[in-house]
Order: sequence, then C-alpha cells, then structure tokens
Amino acid sequence: MGSNQTWITEVTLLGFQVDSALEFFLFGLFSLFYTLTLLGNGVILGLICLDSRLHTPMYFFLSHLAIIDISYASNNCPV
Repeated sequence: MGSNQTWITEVTLLGFQVDSALEFFLFGLFSLFYTLTLLGNGVILGLICLDSRLHTPMYFFLSHLAIIDISYASNNCPV
C-alpha cells in the first residue's frame, strides 16, 4: 500500500482579471454596500439604546442580530 504524499509545494491564488475601470466601479459598489450595512445597523443599535421603551426582550435580540451583522460584514474584507 502506498503512502499519502502531496507533491504540490505552493499554491498561488489569483484574483479575477478585469479592467482597472471595472475594479474601481466594483470597489465603489462594495464600499457603498459596506457603508450602508454599518449605517443601518448602527441606527438600529442607536435607537434601541436611546429609547427606553425599546428595552424589551425582542429588541434585545434585535440588537444582538445587528451586532452580528456588523461583525460579519467587517470580517470579510478582501485585500
């Protein structure tokens, strides 16, 4: 029986080959989506913190969902 061997010593990941104009457009588009995600969830968190009527269990869980959404959006930043 043969042993388990890997002959590949390195792997290079390449991005999509697109025009620089399209790269700038996509950068602007994804930056806009990221900004809107942060602003929308920030508004939700701010309203829940400021209004004492929203200190109920439903809004407690909604605030945690907003925090998780901000975390997920901030976690995946392409380099």
